[in-house]
Formats: sequence, structure tokens, C-alpha cells
Amino acid sequence: MVKKIIKNSNIRKAVQLLSLLLCFFVFILQTKGQTKEFNAICAAYIKGYNSLEIPETELDYKTNFSKIKGTSALQKQDTFFLHYSKRLKTLDIKGFGKEEKLRYYQLNYEINMNLERNALEMKWDHDGRKMPENGLHQLDNYKAWYSYYVKHFTSVDLTPEQVFAVGKSEVKRVQGEIKAIEMKLGFSNDASFYKFLHSDTFYLKDKGQILTAYAEIDKTVRKNLDKLFPKYDIPEIGVMEWPNATATTPPGMYLDKESNAYGKDIFQFNFYGKKHNKRSMEWLYMHEAIPGHHLQFIVRKNNKDSSSLKNTVFYFGNAEGWACYVENFGKETGLYQNDYTYLGKWEWDLVRSARLVMEVGIHYYGWSKEKALQYWKENIAGQDEIADREITRITNWAGQALCYKIGALTIKKIVNQRIKHGDSIIAAHRYLLTHSDFPLQVLLNKT
Repeated sequence: MVKKIIKNSNIRKAVQLLSLLLCFFVFILQTKGQTKEFNAICAAYIKGYNSLEIPETELDYKTNFSKIKGTSALQKQDTFFLHYSKRLKTLDIKGFGKEEKLRYYQLNYEINMNLERNALEMKWDHDGRKMPENGLHQLDNYKAWYSYYVKHFTSVDLTPEQVFAVGKSEVKRVQGEIKAIEMKLGFSNDASFYKFLHSDTFYLKDKGQILTAYAEIDKTVRKNLDKLFPKYDIPEIGVMEWPNATATTPPGMYLDKESNAYGKDIFQFNFYGKKHNKRSMEWLYMHEAIPGHHLQFIVRKNNKDSSSLKNTVFYFGNAEGWACYVENFGKETGLYQNDYTYLGKWEWDLVRSARLVMEVGIHYYGWSKEKALQYWKENIAGQDEIADREITRITNWAGQALCYKIGALTIKKIVNQRIKHGDSIIAAHRYLLTHSDFPLQVLLNKT
């Protein structure tokens, strides 16, 4: 009797085990089927998207509006994105790996952003294609348009009101950092402090000296880079004067070798007026070169991901946010070794922070140029010479100037999340570098 019971029990266990194995194999087959379907969707989406010939986003919003297509083309776009939105909803992604899920969320993000853009463009086309001349606030539905621009350029789901609040908070914080350095340096009042900052002491006027100084910065950073960042084989980056720079030229720019005629990766610095501010050189190198744009581009270019979505979209918030974020690690990489170079980092940080307030003010709250200039004078000391340039920029380039600070603050959140879950800071930085072709909101939500 006992032997029979044991025998029956063993049979039941065997049947249960076989059932579990069968379920497992069915699950594997279903997952493989869903993965194959998703890969097919991605490939078809990219092919279909390219066939629509949707204009790439330019920096000047007027250029973007001028390139908006007509009714028939916009309706075709709407049909396309709705179709793929429905197809994505048919997938069961429970069995997807982490990277596949990220790509799924990325594609879903792209479809939703394009549907939002398309709806705004269809209404603008229907209403007579009126060009807003002095900011998006001139549009009847300016709130919807500017909200889209905020999300498009930052790749973060923030409202204009939230950006405005962040800007005001950051301005106050950075002002405190600058004041602390001023007091540490022993200045008794702001007037003498800023007068000294404008003296020739801080300007290099010989191009050879500038190139030598950047070569030394490059050497220092490379020597200390692996304290916080993964080891990569980073090619040489050429340094040169920005050709034909004007009063409106930014401090610097990175050009990868595929985007210039020089045959190598290039960092250009602004030498307008035949002088270059020494206080700006270290943060500028970190931003444009290593560990900023140059490093991120090299890793992005060598990404082994096989997804059809790889490197198909450029996310301003991820790119400029990363370059802005890494400026905070100057001391760890051997830079910011004196108070004035460290001050230079905060001087530009103040400009970026104030941009958030002024840009939202212009495009969302209807500020005049005069009101923006008043805000500048009340909050940014010692930099009046670039006020007109910056206000003109944020008026014409709606959304773009937000991607630096908002991107950097979001990346800091992602890094902190990953460290909280067990990553080292080097591992967290590797994750960001190998996911530079994702919208920050997806990385923030799914990290």
C-alpha cells in the first residue's frame, strides 16, 4: 500500500514537472515570437518614417515652422504614427530583456511625440500658417506649442511652469556659489570683484598660448579620467579657433570628423576680439571634448547594439545634458585647482540657469525683450556684454537652451538612482554613455 502511494506520488510529480517544462518552452517560444515581431516593427517603422521625409528639427523655430508640410502630407504622417501606436499595443513585452524593453519604450515615446507634433502642425496649417515673429507666445495655442518644444529639446516630461521654477531655484543656488568664492578671495564688495574679473589678467591673446593651455588640460583630464569614468580608447581631438567668430558666437563647439572637412574630431574655441577667457577654458574643454561631447560621441559611434533604432534619433537633452553634467567633475579630473577656474564654471552655470527663467518668460509668459534684459541685469553680474546675444538666442531657438541644465539635472537623478541600486559611479556613467541615443525620460522611468 505504501509503495503504491509513493509510486502514484512520483507519477504526479513527474507530470507536474513535465507541465512546468512545457509551459516554460511555450513561454520561450512566445517570447521569441514577440521579440521577432518587435524587431520587424522597428525595422518597418524606420523605413516608413524615412519615406515620409519629415524635416529634421533645426535650432531656429521659424525655420522649423517654415518647413512644416501641407495638409495631405500631415494626414499621411498621422495615419502612419497611429498605425504603429496600435501595433505596439499588441505586443506582450513581459519576456523582453532589459535592452529590448528600453527600445520598446523609446519607440513608444517617439510615436507619442510625433503624434503630438503632428496635431500641432495640422492645426497650424489649418489656421492659415501664421508665422510667430518674436516667440511662440504669439501663437493662439502657444501653451501647447511651447510645452511640446520643452519636451522635444529636453526629452524630459516637464511643464514650462516646472522649468521656470527650476530655473529660479538654480539661479539662487549658483549665485550663492559665486558669492562664496568672492568672499573666499577676500573681496570687500561686488564692484571691485567684477572689475578685477574684467582685467587683462584673465585673457589670453596669443593663439599659441591658448593651444598650449588646451593641450595641458587634455593631458590632465586623460590622466585622471578613470577615477570616475570607464576606460575607453579615446582618439585625439584637434583644437582650433572658431573661424569667422562674431559677437554672437557661443564659447565653443564640438565637430566630429564625420561632420567637418578637417578629417578629425575638432573642438573649436571662440577667439572673437582676439582674446580668450582663461576662466572658461577648463569647463569648456570638459563640455566640448572629454568627458563631454567627444567621449560621448566615440562611445555612441562604437555602440554594439543591433537594434534598428540605434542612433536613429538625436536627443538634445541627452547630449547637452551629459556635457553639462560632467563639468561638475573638474576637481576629480585634475582641473579647477584654483578658485578662478572654478569660478568660471559657476559663471557659465549662472547663465544657463537664468536661460530657463528668461526663455519660459518669453515663450510662455509673454515677456518682452526688455523684461528679459531686466531679469538678466538683476541676476547676472559682470556679463552684460553677452546679454543681448543670449536673449536673442533663447528667443529664436525656443527650447534648445533648456537642454543643458534640465538634461544635466535629469542625468544626475539617473546616476543617483543607479548608485542607489548598487552601481558604482563608473558603472552609472558607463550606462549613460552607452545609452546616449535614448530620451532621458525613458532612462529616468526605467532605470
